Amino acid sequence: MSERTNNIGDELLALKDSAGKINPTDAVKWAREHTKSHLHAELEWDDSVAGERYRVWQVRSLISVHIVDANGGRQFVSLSIDRRDGGYRPVADVMANTSLRAIMLSDALADLDRIRNKYQNLQELEKVWAARDVVAQQAEPEVRSSPPPVRRKAAERRPLT
Repeated sequence: MSERTNNIGDELLALKDSAGKINPTDAVKWAREHTKSHLHAELEWDDSVAGERYRVWQVRSLISVHIVDANGGRQFVSLSIDRRDGGYRPVADVMANTSLRAIMLSDALADLDRIRNKYQNLQELEKVWAARDVVAQQAEPEVRSSPPPVRRKAAERRPLT
């Protein structure tokens, strides 16, 4: 990790309450009051910019919640290759295109890796991680060698809520 990341982490850890939790609302308030902090520098303070980004984030949520099939499955997906310019593709179109399907699988495996990192201490999920690894090994070579999903810059991430 970089020094900047460590500094932000240290600031956030210092905001833990008596129960050991970090409240995002309190963190924003603290950052607003500490303008020279690393956390303050990482947040968007221009309300017109932050408001627009939040509305885009809301629409992303609405797409995933309201455009679903009869079983509640998503009808549209955002692939890593589309993240810079934005946009959601119909899942049926992605599944019908070998290259796009490989990207979707690569994205899914990367999502599972992030979930594994989050829940790595739960031994009950070891079989899930093993199954993920089997799928990755069996995947077509282009899936295994495809680039990782695009990481958004901190300023492009959704705001703390």
